[in-house]
This record gives sequence, C-alpha cells and structure tokens, in this order.
Amino acid sequence: MLPDEAPPEAHVWMGPGRHLVTYPLGPGERNIVAVLERDGWAEEGWNHADDPANLRAAFAGFAPELRGWLDRVDEVKLWGLFRHPVAARWQDGRIALLGDAAHPTLPFLAQGANMAFEDAWVLADCLSCLPQAQALADYQQRRRDRVVWVIAAANANARNYHLRNPMLRGMAHSALRLGGRLLPAAPLKRFEWLYGFDVTI
Repeated sequence: MLPDEAPPEAHVWMGPGRHLVTYPLGPGERNIVAVLERDGWAEEGWNHADDPANLRAAFAGFAPELRGWLDRVDEVKLWGLFRHPVAARWQDGRIALLGDAAHPTLPFLAQGANMAFEDAWVLADCLSCLPQAQALADYQQRRRDRVVWVIAAANANARNYHLRNPMLRGMAHSALRLGGRLLPAAPLKRFEWLYGFDVTI
C-alpha cells in the first residue's frame, strides 16, 4: 500500500533492535520514524542529513508492507537518542525551563510535546495566583513527579519495542495482537494515568 492509499492511522512495527512508526501528516503525506540500535555513533541534533538508501538497507525485509513507503522516501534526517536525567532545578526565581529543556525524554511514548504543553499550563496557572519566585518553585514541584514517571515509562517502552530474545518477542507480540483483537480498549486503560490525565484539575 502506498502512502496516498493508507488510512489516516498511526502504525508501529516492532522487531529485534529496531522499530518503525508511521503516521499521517496531511493528505497524501506520511511521516516515518525509524529507530535502529546500532554501534555507529550519531551526534545529538535534529538536522543531520542521511542517505535514504541507508534507511532502506537498515529495514530491508523488516515488514514487506513498508517497502512501497520506504522506496518513496527522498529525505532522511538522522539523530541519536540519548537518555538525560531530569534537571535538578528548572528555575531560579526569575526564569524557568519547560519541556525537553528541563526533562528530555526518549520518544517511545510520543510525550515530549505533551509534557511541554502540560508544563506551560501549570506554569501559567502558578504565575496567575502567586508571586513570581514562589510560582516558579511551585511549578517545578507540581510537575516533577509526573515527568519522572512519564520518562521512566518511555524508557521501559524502549526495551519492549526492541526485544531481541525470539521466544520472549514472539510471546509479547502475540499477546499484543490477540489483546488488540479481543480487548482493543485495554491498552488505553493501561495508560489511563498518561492519556486520561487532566492538567487543569
């Protein structure tokens, strides 16, 4: 199936040491995020150009239904993924950090932007009713436990997506497929703490 024929859904393909996510951007457009564990070093940054042939080679034979999409890729950006600790201090009483500047996360729950939005709401809420220095301290205190929890869950997903043991991978993926057919709402319930959270309460 080619990108312009695909339904407007996000999909995840998982395999040993790698996974690939596709999602629609607009009519006839689809983004592909391919994650590969490898020995070669990749610098931090979002704008390192790579050869599309490297992407196709890395995922050759990975999932036959992806071949049409990968063959049409004409631009690739390469970036390394790094774990960084949550900053000990996000504010100094005058200025504050939010989002990845304070608590960078791996992209295995797709929560980086969401955490920044939540931070922004809490920061604005604190500033609306407290003196600035107190508001900034309160903002960090209100947000820290949640982002630590989200980042830990993203780190766990990194392991789960790339299971190398064939028996464990087979059991895990079979359970996901069966669960998806029998109890399609179960994954949402499992992550109710994440997706059902209302930062405005």
